[in-house]
Amino acid sequence: MKAILFSSLFSLFISAAQACSCFYISDYFCPTASWFNSNASGNTLYIAQVKVVSTYSYYMDVQVVDNLQHILPENEITILGQDGLNCNEWLAPFEEGKTYILAIYASNWEEGLYDLNGCGRFWLPVVEDQVQGNISENTLQQSYEDFRQSLAQCAGINPTAEPGLAALHIFPNPTSGEVYLKGLAAGAPINYTLYSLAGPVVQAGTVHGGSSPSLSLAGLPKGLYLLRLQVGEAVLSRRIVLGND
Repeated sequence: MKAILFSSLFSLFISAAQACSCFYISDYFCPTASWFNSNASGNTLYIAQVKVVSTYSYYMDVQVVDNLQHILPENEITILGQDGLNCNEWLAPFEEGKTYILAIYASNWEEGLYDLNGCGRFWLPVVEDQVQGNISENTLQQSYEDFRQSLAQCAGINPTAEPGLAALHIFPNPTSGEVYLKGLAAGAPINYTLYSLAGPVVQAGTVHGGSSPSLSLAGLPKGLYLLRLQVGEAVLSRRIVLGND
């Protein structure tokens, strides 16, 4: 991966000489993510909490802590920053060992790499379970849980004709085996996929909205899982802690 990356960056330097120019979206995370989701023409935006493993001049390796919108295919990924030729984010603000919310998408430069756009607000720091920075014009700090709960509405991932996921409440969490879903329109089909932290799917199916439909995790080993829910085009991901009775 590193050899390919260096080769790709070198090719960028010798193949282009013009300065970056791009359409500036917003200096706030929510309107930026919402705009991208409405105008990206099929380019999937992944929003996740990540921990920076290592930083270099124009790229960084991060560990995926929690998928918030769409499921990244790997637990550790490489993200490209600004190289003077494209419109990506400068990586100077990012520190090894720190955690951040990133909104990224698959890079055009090399398969398996991701871009962090600099033409808008595509990242936020997370400090002591508080999301900080330019979340929206009216919000500069939120608890991580509040940010997760409001992300679907914030990022504009719910088509107006679809039952919303923004008001969804998943409880209890931690759970001893049963998880309830509250806040969805009655009868709405909810597709769900449950992943282990190692990546494999351990459970999948469909339930219907109404009076707190439930999912059973009985028989699974205790630990952390990732629950992905989809209603129409709207997608939401949550960490589930399965513990003892």
